Amino acid sequence: MPLGPFAIISLIYVAIGIRVVYRLLGSWGKVWDRKFTQADRSIVDEAAFFVLVPVSVALHELGHAVAIWVMDGEVVDFGYYGFAGYVSYFAFQFDDVQRTLIAAAGSIVNLLLCLAAFALVFLRKSRMRAAFNELLLQFAFLSGINAFVVYPLLDLASGMNGDWRQMYDSGVPWLTGAIVAIQGAVLLAGYLLVSKPAPKARMASLTDVPGGFERGVFGGIRPGKIDSASLSPVERTLHEVADRVSSGWADPVESHIQRFGGGTALVLEWGGSEAGRMAVAARSFENGRTDI
Repeated sequence: MPLGPFAIISLIYVAIGIRVVYRLLGSWGKVWDRKFTQADRSIVDEAAFFVLVPVSVALHELGHAVAIWVMDGEVVDFGYYGFAGYVSYFAFQFDDVQRTLIAAAGSIVNLLLCLAAFALVFLRKSRMRAAFNELLLQFAFLSGINAFVVYPLLDLASGMNGDWRQMYDSGVPWLTGAIVAIQGAVLLAGYLLVSKPAPKARMASLTDVPGGFERGVFGGIRPGKIDSASLSPVERTLHEVADRVSSGWADPVESHIQRFGGGTALVLEWGGSEAGRMAVAARSFENGRTDI
């Protein structure tokens, strides 16, 4: 493999991946036990990106190769960079439909892997430990985004004659239309998963996200958004206080209501030109105590 940009990026990717595997092996027992900490979550999310995504890329390229072999073609060259790859064949012996199906085979593999990961997390009768659920969810989102968002955009922006350009310019309108419809359905399903309260709450529960927080799209956790209609009297009071206080502030103020075990917190954040980013939190406990 020549030492070009892809090779250099691949070497960096592999080096980081080796470090992630080393960290994972060093804390193996703690990561996979029933107490899923934020440190565990960080390692698992990194493992999904640097270990499982490269596996999915290899299977993606294998999907192309299998499609070529099934249609009695020959793979004449291939390459694998960890985060990307390619498979070459003599395209002249295939018609437009066959070439388009060969181009689509890799993304079909990615879609099947994502569906399998979601099925294991959401449909398994006996719930898996939070670490396994987090690993599979993170992998499914990263693999799906890579296959159905990043790769198509990169293909179109770079001018490469990659999978998605071949699918979009297949010369077979009905087949291209079907592929675009499937891509749109996948993107819509992903959007609904990360935007609708029910699946977000389900994912938070399955990955042991602390109360008042939600799982981020790219892993980790972030303060959960609370529907104003569900505010308790105390939370509504805090919300009104935040509005009154921030209305007289010179700098833009962001306010958040966060729930935690035993109470609610109001967080105000603002950015002063000299002091930098600042924040203050007022906590109200169920026993009536309040602190700042």
